[in-house]
Amino acid sequence: MLDSKKIIILAVSLSVIMSGCALETKQEAAQRLQSKTGAGGNGENANNSQSAAGKLTSVQFYVPSEKENKLSVIDVVSSKVVGSIPLSETPSTVVFSTTMREAFAANQMSSSVSFINTQTLKVEKEVPVGPMPHGMVLSPDNKMLYVATVADQFVYLVDTKEGKEAGTIDLGQGARTNYLVLFGEKLYVSDHENHKVYVVNVKTKQVMMTIPTGKIPRAIKLSDDGKKLYVPSAGDHALEVYNTADGKLLSKISVAEGATDVAVTEDGLTAIVTSMEGSAVSFVDLASGKTIKTLTGLAGARHISFNRQQTKAYVTLSGSDEVIVIDTAKQEVVERIKVGAQPHGIQLKALPGIGGSC
Repeated sequence: MLDSKKIIILAVSLSVIMSGCALETKQEAAQRLQSKTGAGGNGENANNSQSAAGKLTSVQFYVPSEKENKLSVIDVVSSKVVGSIPLSETPSTVVFSTTMREAFAANQMSSSVSFINTQTLKVEKEVPVGPMPHGMVLSPDNKMLYVATVADQFVYLVDTKEGKEAGTIDLGQGARTNYLVLFGEKLYVSDHENHKVYVVNVKTKQVMMTIPTGKIPRAIKLSDDGKKLYVPSAGDHALEVYNTADGKLLSKISVAEGATDVAVTEDGLTAIVTSMEGSAVSFVDLASGKTIKTLTGLAGARHISFNRQQTKAYVTLSGSDEVIVIDTAKQEVVERIKVGAQPHGIQLKALPGIGGSC
């Protein structure tokens, strides 16, 4: 763990201004972003760009770039990079508070979590955690951040109000934590080295159940009702589906090599699986348990996030320094967005009720 000064967080109360990208056309977005497509410019244009990118009601994707130690802000309407936030070493994933006023980024080689003000696009503090923080999940009340650290057996708890570590959850000797998902009082943690998922009671901090999985489970997800656990198994080139009540395997579906992340549609009928080593994205029919289409040639396809209506899926390509936009109805790539070097995670920033058509 890094030695670092502990900084007390400043509590700032702001009112939410309600407007949205649903009211903004492509032409209006282009006019707003004219000569302001990123934070790399000079003088007034660059400052104005950052200011526009920090608008609370803007619907955006945040994308950490490992090799450039920064986070790119993508405007959803225009598909342009409109802002950039310097981070510490090798940022991997990012999560938002429910108000979208604050984001948290995991910095692997700095063993820290950055607290980001999404209006100023600045890091307000950096909290040390365990070695190589990776996946993160935030409690619904925004008070507790759970951080998986690839290099040890603990999940680290970060008190977001106090801005400091608030304890750990010990998963046992030899455990390795990777990705997390939270449902009620149950925290699901993937262990990529020991090929299992731990189910932890966050109140007691005790492991309730251990689910054996295929080889190298990665970015796990849950169904909306919490009854199914989706596990991309990189070593078995598969998407596995488990019953969360008893941990039993329901189905195992072949996908491209190196399954990495998964997004499931709201109706529970379709899953989209990224495969980093296979440089592919697979569309899976969950009812039949079959892959129905695979998009190939997508260098290092890593993480995935839907837009609000699930009409588009955004995927980071760590091998080509891009985010691709997939039309989910046509099941094809329709746009490519250049971002920082070796993009890792991707997360949507959108207030409830804002940007319904984006």
